[in-house]
Amino acid sequence: MTRYVIVGAGAIGACLAVELGDRGHEVLLIARGATLEHLAAQPLSYHTDAGARQVRLPVVAIGDELRLRVGDILVLTVKTQDVAGAVAELAWRDVVDRQGGVIGSAAELVPIVTVQNGLAAERIAARWFETVIGAVFLISAQYARLGEVRVGGYPALGGVIAGVSAGDPATGEQALKTFTADLRAANFVVEPVAGIRAYKAAKILFSVRNGLEVFAGDRAVKQALGEALAAEARSVLAVAGIEHHDTADLTLDPNQQNFSERSGVQRNRQSTWQSFARGTGGHEADYLNGEIVRLARLHGVDAPLNARLQQLLGRAARRGGVEQPGLDTLVDLLPGS
Repeated sequence: MTRYVIVGAGAIGACLAVELGDRGHEVLLIARGATLEHLAAQPLSYHTDAGARQVRLPVVAIGDELRLRVGDILVLTVKTQDVAGAVAELAWRDVVDRQGGVIGSAAELVPIVTVQNGLAAERIAARWFETVIGAVFLISAQYARLGEVRVGGYPALGGVIAGVSAGDPATGEQALKTFTADLRAANFVVEPVAGIRAYKAAKILFSVRNGLEVFAGDRAVKQALGEALAAEARSVLAVAGIEHHDTADLTLDPNQQNFSERSGVQRNRQSTWQSFARGTGGHEADYLNGEIVRLARLHGVDAPLNARLQQLLGRAARRGGVEQPGLDTLVDLLPGS
């Protein structure tokens, strides 16, 4: 069976390590800092609709002792701001055959799957890796407390849309076939597609709203701001000539539920909120709202709402925590204000 080397031990990375491991796959979870120390010493507290359990995971640092094998698949689950550092560190690792002989490097022999929000990860990974699979994860997974992951989806854990992003099509399609089949067996709804970038662009129309959860304020106001941020992002994508699917195309199963009470997953606490709640000091807004701002500047248009939210989050990251002030300065930019 395929060995999965999962880079990043956050909510998605830990979930994949548990579920693929349960199906008989060898998994290796690469972590760092406090998460590495915690998981090396004690089990992950893992909560789903099926209940809670303690799971021991094989976890290592990304250091020099890491050796990859023929047939491995790398799954990159770090946030987008950490992608370049991770792929540069992994690209020239030795790959060994069944006899332990070095036959090449990871960059040329091991496919890498990018699951990040935004539009940058696949382009970054392709600078090093010959075969890149882009994936959109539609999953309510939360990592707000050290050593604890909660996944709220049921009856499936979540949905995944994946497609070949870079490299030889035949090699990429084989890796995609393996990856999607293994995820289906691990209780994900999976759709392999051509043109994954258009699905990534659809996802960013959701993701530009994520940072609003960090700020204190009325839910109805946040809803109005979220719709305006998405509308502004949609206009910028059009000017930039970037095709995107309708956000409705991201719903793979109309019967899927995402917030199981048994799992303890809470609404309105997505990845950006989780980063601020844990006090990591890093967040992905520069590759969500910042991506829209970058495209707007390159094409001579304005994106004031996304620019302001990016600025607010940048300043808020220095303070840390959630329920931060500043939402009123976004309201002032709403059309008609």
